[in-house]
Amino acid sequence: MTVYANSLEVACKAQSNKVIAAFPDVCFTPPENPATPPGIPIPYPSFGLDSDTDNGTGTVKIGGENITQKNKSYYTKTSGTEAGCAAKKGVITSVNTGKEYAVAWSSDVKADGEPVSRMTDVSTNNHASPTGNAPPWPKIGKLKVGRASCASILAKLGMKVHRYGDASKECASNQQSDHILQNACFQNSRGGQAIATTPSYTMNDAPCVCIEDATDPNTEHGRKTAAQGEWAKAQRAKGTNPTYEEVREANMEAMKKAKNIPDGPRGKEHPAIECLRMICDIHFQAMMSGPESKKPSTQARAPATGKFKPTVTSTVRRR
Repeated sequence: MTVYANSLEVACKAQSNKVIAAFPDVCFTPPENPATPPGIPIPYPSFGLDSDTDNGTGTVKIGGENITQKNKSYYTKTSGTEAGCAAKKGVITSVNTGKEYAVAWSSDVKADGEPVSRMTDVSTNNHASPTGNAPPWPKIGKLKVGRASCASILAKLGMKVHRYGDASKECASNQQSDHILQNACFQNSRGGQAIATTPSYTMNDAPCVCIEDATDPNTEHGRKTAAQGEWAKAQRAKGTNPTYEEVREANMEAMKKAKNIPDGPRGKEHPAIECLRMICDIHFQAMMSGPESKKPSTQARAPATGKFKPTVTSTVRRR
């Protein structure tokens, strides 16, 4: 049984949300000897599962199980740090396989009087107390379009979503790891400072897919670059900042041209585009402030326009 809040799956003991490879969770690891009395500090990936949820709602349930709540619920254990078992264990918390706490939640959906945590909401791992040993990391559920998983839908088109920092492991020599949403819309310069509306954006962590690489306009990369260039030129002519939604949709159209996946009858999109859209929303909207309903309207940067300057909007009341 799946229940949604703000169009995101609610995290609860009965669901399948996961914290996947929160990194780094640094723990001291044997061997212990006089030269390294506390052990050797080694970074581990940390994992957590909804099925280990505890201290959730008492009366409101999903599938007969408790729901994860603001500043209260936690996973009773995490995994991945078992080898960090020297006397000190976690460098901050002094434990390994410690609890996971929800540290983000819905702003307007509550159960038992407290906001609920959802898929993609941030959590922290390996706790002995409210301070975590691992950095914040989003919960990722099983994304599907209809009954098909996004992983299988994208695989049929030769697309595997990965972070740009892992490009050398994911893409062939004749391919390029290409940002699904144009990097220039979220940084003032390539690899430089993130724009103010997505302050935690980094080029290396952004979602990418591998596409055929060449400057020829008939290659996948060539077609995508041309489409992005046309949109950017039109956006600059407007003289306004694009919204996140406008950036996303322009890049979805560019991806359709790159991979030759046009819309079907009556404008029905290929499910791969819906998957890419969901993946981008999960990644980018977690960085944005404000109500969930307003995040698609968050301002982004038009490429080649210099340093990003948010536009202040005002409302004039008529009397």
